Amino acid sequence: MRPLKLTLCAFGPYARETTVDFTALGENGLFLIAGDTGAGKTTLFDAISFALYGEGSAGNERRKSKTFRSDYADAATETYAELTFHHRDEVWVIRRSPEYERAKKNGTGMTKQSATARMSNPDTGEVIEGLMEVNAKAYQLLGLTQDQFTRTMMIAQGDFLKILNASSNERKELFQKLFNTGIYADLQRKLQEMNSACRQEKENLENRISLAAGRISPEAEYPEREILQEYQRDPKYGDLLAEGLERLIQSEKQAGEAAGQEKEEAEKEEKRLIVTIEQARSVNADFDALAQAEQQRKELTEAQGRMDELAEQLTAARKAREVTEDETRLAANRAELQRKEQETARAEAALKEAEERLPEAESGKREADSHRDEADALAAEARQIQDCIPALKALEETRRKVQRQQKRMEELLEAGRSADAAYTAAKEGYYRSQAGLLARELTEGTPCPVCGSRSHPQPARLTEKAVTREMMEQAEKRRRQAEQALREAGETLRALQGAAEAGERHLQEMGTDSRENVDSLTARAGEKAERARQYREAIQRSSETLQKLQLEIGENRKAAELGRQQTETLQQAGVALRETFLGHLRAEGFADERAYQLAKMPARAMEQADRQLRAYGENRKSLDDRIAGLREKLKDTDRTEIGGLERQMKEAKERKDAAGVRELSLLKKRDVHEDALREIREARRQMKRKEAHWAAVLDLYNCCAGIAGGAYRGKLTFEAYVQQYYFRQVVAAANKRLTTLTDGMFTLRCMETARDRVRQSGLDLDVLDRGTGQWRDVSTLSGGESFLASLALALGLSDTVQGQSGAIRMEAMFIDEGFGTLDENALRASLQTLSELADGKRLIGIISHVPELEERIEKQIVVRKTLKGAEIQQRL
Repeated sequence: MRPLKLTLCAFGPYARETTVDFTALGENGLFLIAGDTGAGKTTLFDAISFALYGEGSAGNERRKSKTFRSDYADAATETYAELTFHHRDEVWVIRRSPEYERAKKNGTGMTKQSATARMSNPDTGEVIEGLMEVNAKAYQLLGLTQDQFTRTMMIAQGDFLKILNASSNERKELFQKLFNTGIYADLQRKLQEMNSACRQEKENLENRISLAAGRISPEAEYPEREILQEYQRDPKYGDLLAEGLERLIQSEKQAGEAAGQEKEEAEKEEKRLIVTIEQARSVNADFDALAQAEQQRKELTEAQGRMDELAEQLTAARKAREVTEDETRLAANRAELQRKEQETARAEAALKEAEERLPEAESGKREADSHRDEADALAAEARQIQDCIPALKALEETRRKVQRQQKRMEELLEAGRSADAAYTAAKEGYYRSQAGLLARELTEGTPCPVCGSRSHPQPARLTEKAVTREMMEQAEKRRRQAEQALREAGETLRALQGAAEAGERHLQEMGTDSRENVDSLTARAGEKAERARQYREAIQRSSETLQKLQLEIGENRKAAELGRQQTETLQQAGVALRETFLGHLRAEGFADERAYQLAKMPARAMEQADRQLRAYGENRKSLDDRIAGLREKLKDTDRTEIGGLERQMKEAKERKDAAGVRELSLLKKRDVHEDALREIREARRQMKRKEAHWAAVLDLYNCCAGIAGGAYRGKLTFEAYVQQYYFRQVVAAANKRLTTLTDGMFTLRCMETARDRVRQSGLDLDVLDRGTGQWRDVSTLSGGESFLASLALALGLSDTVQGQSGAIRMEAMFIDEGFGTLDENALRASLQTLSELADGKRLIGIISHVPELEERIEKQIVVRKTLKGAEIQQRL
């Protein structure tokens, strides 16, 4: 992959659209990205990584993509990075925009700009859009992840020493990402989970045996009780425990059968006694029933007189019931007559009261109608005032703008005075500095432009406060800008003042004083509208009151007349009903109304009396029949004493219950012990079947986890073993570079064992110092030595990663800083190594502000800071 062109816009310090043309640097060789610290050199590094992967050159560790939005850019400028690159005889263009907050283009406040990505091939016309889709296509083309890409093509600032001085565990994390060794760690974790599962499975089976053994409880007199208790304490005796438990179950079975036979014999005796006792109780109950029936017949004979009296009362009540309907109709007539008389009286009183209120309602209606014209006039005045409010609001807003513009004029006037004073001072300083400026350009033997002398023994000195023409021109430019801003502000102020005067005239034409405010106009309009509303509501209420009263008078007059007619009709009907009622009384044999009233009986009482009389007759006949039957049944029979029989039955039941308890207890124990036996045998069967599998998983896990014989040594896990293989390749490739960089002074090696028993072995690094012939820790290298060793490692890592990624050839490489620690020889060796790395096929960019590099490398991309953001200049 070779970058051809990089375009940035509103990205980092680059406010405007800025383009870097890599094709102008040639096909190969070194080039320098130079500039002051903070100018934006590394941002070019970040932009290439962001365009390809959506992240900066150091991922999200150093800078999140959301922060790439330039602080110099205005709201209308889009933030994006666009990279054109050549890969496998094809040209691709990829353009990304990060998610960022920007000022709204219209109005105030901020809005979110969503992230976008687009990738295209100008030759084939293929287009890919969407963040996930573009990420997938970039990985498909390059064959490298973002981590691998930045380790092979972009060595970020500060990453040199991370590679050199990283611990074994830190290198483990790095190599896991670069060489995808996480699959071996996943295998180790899977084996650990399997081993834990096997161990848990074994513990579960042993717990099953222990729980089952805990349920075994032989009788105290059982001969093998102590032996069984010994086997219960440890699951390893599971087979012996099962054999002893089987003998215990057989013993419990025999004892249970004996208890069952004893229970059966006692139960037969108990049933025989129950039948005998029940027969005796039945005979005794018949003797008791005969005595009771004879006593009840005696009581019924004594009640005969009361029953005869009750029968006479029931006959009179039945005659009275024949007259009840006439009495009911007469009572209903009287009640209705009374109700109609009361309703008629109420209607006549309401009619009188309504007629008394009628004159007052008519007077109120005339009074309310007299304000109708005044209400219409007030409503019209309120609408006229309300129409003036928008014009007054617009005038007040214009006055406020005039005040703000006047304040702005004062500020611009002050700024103009300051700019004018600065220009005057700069101009005077410039003229005073001319001698020093001319003297700075003089060289011995060259004529002086003032006196013509070729000898300059005492040239004028340029002070630190000297003013150049550029400084004077800048001051003059600022003065003109201030004057222009003041003129424009004055024109705006005059326009606003004219608008305010027009607004005042418009209000005067509408009949409103321009000195009034919106609140006072609103209050006056509201007051007039409220008075108009009150007048209109009074007119409406008075009209409704009069209409309601007139309706009430008419309804009450009709009700009173109808009531008088209905009362007269009811009175006539009552006389006829009274005559019918008295005639019916005489027909039923009642002497007068008093005799009728005494004979009346409620319907429920009549029903109760009738039932009582029928029940009395039925009970007497039933008792006579029952007494005759019992006497016949008990002839030649005596009472039986059942106390002795019940004592015999109780003793038989106690024998039966005791035997049943023993049988049930033995049965429950046998069930528990049989369940325990099945559980123990099943658990032991599963353990024997799985022991070989458990052992195999444990051995395989110990091997992959670097555990020998269950004890930890300087461990080398499966993943570390694979990573050590890659690390040795990296170290071998690095030593080729380091030999050239240090004239054979240093050689790196991968340590065979860890520095301590806790750390991961296989990824530690030390260095051979040929000056002393001793191996020592890489952390003891000096700053320049550390940089050379780190550079060699970084280049070795780049070669190894590319070799492991499908032999992908990256045709460009960027290195960010680090050269400032090198002496002259080391710097020359480093540049020579990087030139050889280019090998006529690779373009290598160095990001640095070291002056010596600017002298040694001709091709340069220079980044400068300005007040409006960073700018780029290419020197070829």
